[in-house]
Amino acid sequence: MKESMRVPLLDLKREYASIREELSAEWARVLDRMHLLKGENVSAFEQEIAQYVGAGYGVGVASGTDALLLTVRALGIGPGDEVILHANAFVAALEAIHHNGGTPVLVDAAEDNFGPDVEQVAAAVTARTKAVIAVHLYGFPLALDELAHFCRTRGIALIEDCSHAHGARWRGKHVGTFGVAGCFSAGVVKNLGAYGDAGFVTTNEASLASKIRLLQAHGQARKNDHQLYGFNSRLDELQAAVLRVKLRHLDKRNARRRAIAAFYRERFADLPVRVPTEPEESECVYHQFVLRTAKRDALQSFLQESGVDTGVHYPVPLHRQPAWQASYYGYRDSFPRAEAYAAELLSLPVFPDLSDAEVEHVARAVRRFFLS
Repeated sequence: MKESMRVPLLDLKREYASIREELSAEWARVLDRMHLLKGENVSAFEQEIAQYVGAGYGVGVASGTDALLLTVRALGIGPGDEVILHANAFVAALEAIHHNGGTPVLVDAAEDNFGPDVEQVAAAVTARTKAVIAVHLYGFPLALDELAHFCRTRGIALIEDCSHAHGARWRGKHVGTFGVAGCFSAGVVKNLGAYGDAGFVTTNEASLASKIRLLQAHGQARKNDHQLYGFNSRLDELQAAVLRVKLRHLDKRNARRRAIAAFYRERFADLPVRVPTEPEESECVYHQFVLRTAKRDALQSFLQESGVDTGVHYPVPLHRQPAWQASYYGYRDSFPRAEAYAAELLSLPVFPDLSDAEVEHVARAVRRFFLS
């Protein structure tokens, strides 16, 4: 093994090379027709993604952030309403609450997964609570049965942020179908990613799907008939064509991610580091493979010198960001588990186009750090 090997955290060129002919043919058809918005690819993708996850409806939008923003708006959440969110989530979920005028109420992360602490969620509920946003981080499907039941019995909407978890399942059921809506980013780095910004919402509620469709197209029910004031947040035909091609390969590519993760777990089993484990009833899709160690920064530097690129998702929890301090300072601001995740998690390369030699190179480098 040459020590000069460089293993990237992600290399999008490799996936593109493998689907170039399929994509070129689809894009050529779109460009020949010049029907670039509200065309047959968007309609077909919405049906195909709904069928894939087992939802009644799919609605394409311009980004994952818009998927969250429009869903919160469509649920009628606004000033005076509270939405509960775990502090280790990405900022987009919080922005969806903030920009709709709602109040984000943070809770700590759970000890045994990356989702919200359900007991803290229950304790945080007030008469003003309208929704809970649960984020399936790193490709791990949250066990949402208990939280979904709690929300249903309290009349609270459960919104899933599935942007890291395309294809992940819990007890055989895809994420994006446990709550009232599943919000997905299809940004360029995602397991199901477009070649630009894109996103979509899945839901079993026809009225919610219709409301999101109105909101994403200036509130137009038909041309020049504006039923409400909305936004311009459309999934376009070129990106929809990309997503339709990539959806055909998603399960196979997720299986490769799972195989790499299983290899890492086996090679790191005797090391003083915490590796992600899969509950028996879950099917993780490893958008990221995150190690947990108090020596995170030293390990990252060592791996960089050893030719392994890594990432940190995410180094600063929501309540430690300047934007939180400026907008909501004075709310409870200590969430020890979220802070520990931010300080100790390190993402290793796990994208499906890695060669076996590259995966072995990563494993050997991690082992050298802990055993030397």
